[in-house]
Amino acid sequence: MSAAEKFLDPQGSDDIASECVAFVSDNQTHDVVESVARQFFDDPYVRDGGSQQALDYLSEAPTPTVLIVDIGDSSAPLTAMLSLTAAFSEQTRLIGIGTINDINLYREMVGAGITDYLIKPVTEKALAAALCRTEETTHSTASTDTSEDKLNKIAVVGSRGGVGASTVAVNLAWLISQDRSHKTALIDLDLEFGTVALSLDLEPTRGLREALESPNRIDSLFIESATAKLTDKLSVMATEETLAQQIEYNADAIDILFDTVGRTNTCIVADVPRSAFTVRQRVFEECSKILLVTDLTLSGLRDTMRLMAGIEETAPGKPTFVVVNRTGGKFQAMTTGDFQKALGHKVNFTIPDDPKSFNLAANNGKPVVQINSRSQVSKAIRKIAEGVSDLVDGNADGSSKTGWRRFFKRK
Repeated sequence: MSAAEKFLDPQGSDDIASECVAFVSDNQTHDVVESVARQFFDDPYVRDGGSQQALDYLSEAPTPTVLIVDIGDSSAPLTAMLSLTAAFSEQTRLIGIGTINDINLYREMVGAGITDYLIKPVTEKALAAALCRTEETTHSTASTDTSEDKLNKIAVVGSRGGVGASTVAVNLAWLISQDRSHKTALIDLDLEFGTVALSLDLEPTRGLREALESPNRIDSLFIESATAKLTDKLSVMATEETLAQQIEYNADAIDILFDTVGRTNTCIVADVPRSAFTVRQRVFEECSKILLVTDLTLSGLRDTMRLMAGIEETAPGKPTFVVVNRTGGKFQAMTTGDFQKALGHKVNFTIPDDPKSFNLAANNGKPVVQINSRSQVSKAIRKIAEGVSDLVDGNADGSSKTGWRRFFKRK
C-alpha cells in the first residue's frame, strides 16, 4: 500500500480521494477544522500532522480542491507553504494555519499564491470565512484568466467641504453598478461627518471603524456584517462615529479592506475625507485613479492645487481627474478656462449647477442619476462614469456561472 493510501485509508478502502484535505497538529484545531469542513464538503479528510505530512500525501494522492495545513510548529512558515504550492495543481486552494501574527507574513503568503492564512486559535467563523474566500478566489480567477481586467478602485476627494465630492461618489457608484452592471462597493471613509448613508436614506452600518483600527479583524464575514446592500450590485459601507473619541487609523487597514472587499466586487468607489492624512495617503496609493472635485472659487483653486501636489508626492503618476462642480452657479468666481490655466492641469469634467435636481434627489434619498436620469447633471455624471470606470460591460460581477460551487455541499 502506498504512503498516500496509508494516510487516507488505514483500513484499506479503495476510495482515497477527497475534495478537502487537512493536516493539523493539535486537538482543538482538529475539532474546528473537521466541524467546519463537514459543512462545506461531503467527505473531508482531516488527520494529525503538518507540512511534511501534507507533502508526503501530495506525492502520491490526487490533489484536493482545498488543502488546509497547520504550520504552527514550523520555524520558516512561508518556506513550508511555498514547498506545498510547488507540489499541487493551480486548481488547489491552500489555507495555512499558524501562530505568527504578522501582517507582512500574511502579505507574503497571499502574494505567493496562498489563499489564506489563519492565526491560532482558529475559530469556526474564521475558517468558514476562509473557505468561502477559496470559492470567491476561484470565481475571480476564472473570470480574469483570459483578460487583463483588474479591480477598479476609484478615490473621490473634495478640494474642500461642500463642493459635492460625496454626491459625485454616490452617483458614480450607482451608475457603474446599475448602468454598467458591475458589482460595486461604495465606501464612505469619513467616519465622523460622512454623508453617503444620509444621501441614500440608509442606516449607518457598524464595523468600519473597527476595520480601520484593527485590520486583523477583517474577513469576508466581517465585511458582510458591516455592509448595507442597496441593490444586487451596489453595497455601501458608511458609519457615523461619535465625536467624543479619537479614531486611531491603522496604516495597513486600507490595503486589507480593499483587498477583502475586492474579492466580491469589480469596482470600489471610496469617498475620501481630506482631514484624515493616514487614510488619504494610503487610498491615493492604493486606488487606480483619483477624482478631485472642486468648485470655481479662489479657495477651491488653492486647495485643488495643494491636493494635486500631495497626490503627486504620495502617488506620482497616478491618473487624476479634476471635476468642477456647479458650473454656472451664483458662487462661481472665475471661468473654467481661467481656473484650468491657474491650476496648470486640465479640467477633465464639469457638472452644471442644478439645485432643483439635487434637492429632489436629497429629499427622496436617491442618487440624482436615478431620480432624474435625463437632467443635465445626470448626463454630466454619466460622462464621468464612462471616462473613469474602464471596465468591460456585461457579466462583470466577478462570478462564474460554471464555477466550482458544485464542489461544495448543497444546503
